[in-house]
Amino acid sequence: ICSLGNPGLKYSKNRHSIGHILLDFLVADHNGQLGQVHLPSLDGDLVEGISSLNTDLVSHRIALFKPCTYMNVSGTSIARAWQWAQKKYGQSSRLVILHDELDLSVGKLRTKVGGSSRGHNGLKSITTYIDPDQFTKFGIGIGRPTSRSPDIVAHYVLRNVPSGDMTIIMDKVYPQLWHTLANLEIGNTK
Repeated sequence: ICSLGNPGLKYSKNRHSIGHILLDFLVADHNGQLGQVHLPSLDGDLVEGISSLNTDLVSHRIALFKPCTYMNVSGTSIARAWQWAQKKYGQSSRLVILHDELDLSVGKLRTKVGGSSRGHNGLKSITTYIDPDQFTKFGIGIGRPTSRSPDIVAHYVLRNVPSGDMTIIMDKVYPQLWHTLANLEIGNTK
């Protein structure tokens, strides 16, 4: 599971980094079952271990990766992490990308395999290295400003997630994300 966002404290609570924010919660909710992996070639933070997404399946392994690159150039880092995971876990491994989604209202989650990046520069960067049919996108709704002006949209996504929106995301999206990932783990969805 890889997240999209921008590195550093300045961006850590931005709407554009909601993928990173929810990945951090997934790591924390694995209650110490995951261990840090130090691989300088990946240019990101990687933890792995036994998954607790589905408590009936104690043998499934999970790796969670947060690139330390800016979102718009995260494709190389995610591609290297994906190659590492396939080598370690086998070709049947699944790749999941957590990202912000302007075209979804706050509190919504969209899961999709394939298709276009719909203007999302982080997803565009990934598809430069990995075919979009090879990974599952989890779009986390952040809403959209009324204007479609690139400057206004950029300002909007680089603002911190309002506390009310974060409450909605944690109450509605996070449990749905956990449930969908658990089903993906046992092969119930793509």
